[in-house]
Amino acid sequence: MKRYIGVFLTLITAAAVILFSACSSNEKNNQLKSIERPDTAATSDEAVEATAASDAVELSENVNGVRFNLSLHGFTQKYNTIIKGKQGAILLKDAKWKKAGDAATDDNDVKIQYWYYDDENVSFTATEELASGKLVNIGVGTTMSKFMGMTDDENNSDRILEQAAWMAEAACGFAPESESVLQDIFYRTTTENNDTLWYCGYVFHLSTKEDKADFKSNIMQFRVFPITEALRDEWKLEEYKG
Repeated sequence: MKRYIGVFLTLITAAAVILFSACSSNEKNNQLKSIERPDTAATSDEAVEATAASDAVELSENVNGVRFNLSLHGFTQKYNTIIKGKQGAILLKDAKWKKAGDAATDDNDVKIQYWYYDDENVSFTATEELASGKLVNIGVGTTMSKFMGMTDDENNSDRILEQAAWMAEAACGFAPESESVLQDIFYRTTTENNDTLWYCGYVFHLSTKEDKADFKSNIMQFRVFPITEALRDEWKLEEYKG
């Protein structure tokens, strides 16, 4: 999995683009384990097999062998449809997506473009195949201090995990009733030793960039992306089973 992370994982802090890698700080892990499960997340008894749309992904020559059957504009529209009417949710605007640097190539020489969402209240990133215009991955980020903090007596982690679930629902084509399961999957990546889980053909991954001076300034990103069955076996990914 290091090959994928080294090529694709990006995160935005303020208006700058920061390349980052997975962090395994014991201090970080211990702090995240104290995060409470959101009331809206599925419990182990409630978590059942969800079904993603069969046409949500398509074959690709990229390093993962597949990509989302969705453009950046298409994701923005689907995400907005999902969150419309949800209390406190922020609608995305196409004009606020910005290119993060110049185009690059993955290990299979497929040209890709990194994007970030330029808004102080929302932190999304995406990777797009230039030739197809389709997404390779999508992520939503925050900082450790914000994730662990509270707003109006509510845990910020609840809303951020919920936002990650909406993101995965939009990109992967999961049904609305799957939101609580998706939220629990992302929750598990913060509280368990394994920060990567496989589910229904998708990798759910938590990445961080460590600030050695203050762990609360660590940058966190929840990301989802499709992979082939062969890569799942190669990476020996743990499957989420509720």
